[in-house]
Amino acid sequence: MTATYVDVSAPFRIVGPDMPGEPADEREKFARITTEYPDENAEALRWAFLQSRLRLARTDPDMDLEDRDRMASALAERFEQDFGVTEEPVPTRLGYGFLYYQTFKRDFATGTALGWDIICPDTPGGNVDNFLYVTATNRAVRGLEAFVAYFAQNAPSFCVWDWAQPPPNQLQLDVPWSSMVEYRRTVNSHGLSRQVIGVTNTTVELSPGTWSNIVYLWNAVQNRHDLVYRFDYAATLAQQTAISTFGNWGPIVENFQPAYSGTRPLGSLGASTCTRDHGGNWGPWGLLTPNQSFVHDGHVGFRAEFLDPNYNFAVRS
Repeated sequence: MTATYVDVSAPFRIVGPDMPGEPADEREKFARITTEYPDENAEALRWAFLQSRLRLARTDPDMDLEDRDRMASALAERFEQDFGVTEEPVPTRLGYGFLYYQTFKRDFATGTALGWDIICPDTPGGNVDNFLYVTATNRAVRGLEAFVAYFAQNAPSFCVWDWAQPPPNQLQLDVPWSSMVEYRRTVNSHGLSRQVIGVTNTTVELSPGTWSNIVYLWNAVQNRHDLVYRFDYAATLAQQTAISTFGNWGPIVENFQPAYSGTRPLGSLGASTCTRDHGGNWGPWGLLTPNQSFVHDGHVGFRAEFLDPNYNFAVRS
């Protein structure tokens, strides 16, 4: 089943046993909530997010030193031009998760999509006193991230960061957890109950030179997918598949502290990708595999409760 709002959007990853006929368009609602309930930490979130990407550019294990330097220099120059200088803390390394191999990251033609369930308790627990993200990309350089953002022991927020948007407007959605009740559900995995939200994150070519970034959430109450974000923009396939830090990470737990202890389980269930070819045909959904990605452990205190290579994991400290 495909959505009628965007004819070329990816077929949905199956979440429930019975899929309804149509998704709902909830973009206006999500944009309104972001505006009406401003996050007091939104500006700090922007800073932390961008600085962490600079750190990833400098340390990407699947890029050579020349490419690392090129990515880091370009990103740092962009910070200075658009964001100035900050003293916000920079993460020491990626906490835990899956990174795409460059060969797989670039292996799409007119569209790429990631579907996954984010393991996301109501608070992170433990010694978390800064930001902590559970996020992912769909491989496209100018794609987006739809993620759960924690700050200290506050309730998290659901965020959409769109790399195709001009700075400083990349943080497009920042929705309080109280507005995400319909999208939170409990599933059983490895003998324990986990709270998750189901996300489909798609970047697709609408016509030559025009692409769209799209986010759907699984609405567990209404038993349907909800369209919560879309942005159309100009880009080329070469730009979307360039050798770049952007788009390199699948599901990850992204840290902003040097060490963690006592945290609740965070992670990914059912991470799957879908690829659209030069003829505009979507292939089948497939679970993320060790041939497409590798596990990175930043050794900041997280330990794996379970790991099903490379689509399921939960870590705690």
